[in-house]
Amino acid sequence: MKTSKTNEFSASSASTISFKALSADDLIELLPSFYLGLDFDARRARFGCAVSDDSISRYCRGLDLDQAVVLGCVGPAGLIVVIELHPLSSTWEDAELALAEKPTTDRIMIVGHLLQLAAFTAGKRGCNKLVVPLGPSERDLLLLLRGMGRVRVQGDSARVDLGEYARLHGLSIGQP
Repeated sequence: MKTSKTNEFSASSASTISFKALSADDLIELLPSFYLGLDFDARRARFGCAVSDDSISRYCRGLDLDQAVVLGCVGPAGLIVVIELHPLSSTWEDAELALAEKPTTDRIMIVGHLLQLAAFTAGKRGCNKLVVPLGPSERDLLLLLRGMGRVRVQGDSARVDLGEYARLHGLSIGQP
């Protein structure tokens, strides 16, 4: 059931979850434990290969919030889903979206809301197209992506033309 706030929901498990842009402190405090807590398959899906704990720690320390946007869904036990946006050019016209998630019963609702926030946030930066890698477990995201704009699937990725959808940034969330 949705609450009255755009960045907070009550999930079916009756716990409250919130959505936010991760701060520099969050990249140190929340993100490493989230990525380190992913199983082998989830790490492989997010990073494209098997990655060590040390590699994940270095990756999180090296993220620059001037060059990327990191959005997360936070529950009582920490991060549940993370979306990263990385520009493919200095103008942010195109950006790559990376998704990582822990198993949850509210997956579609959580991922759908984060995708919407990611599109609005990308639109505020001038992004017109998102490139989304599609592994075997992400094919169900196509329905959500098609709700945002025209989608072209090429190989193992989808290219989403955000058009006017990204400019509806009244509900977007900013950096804390």
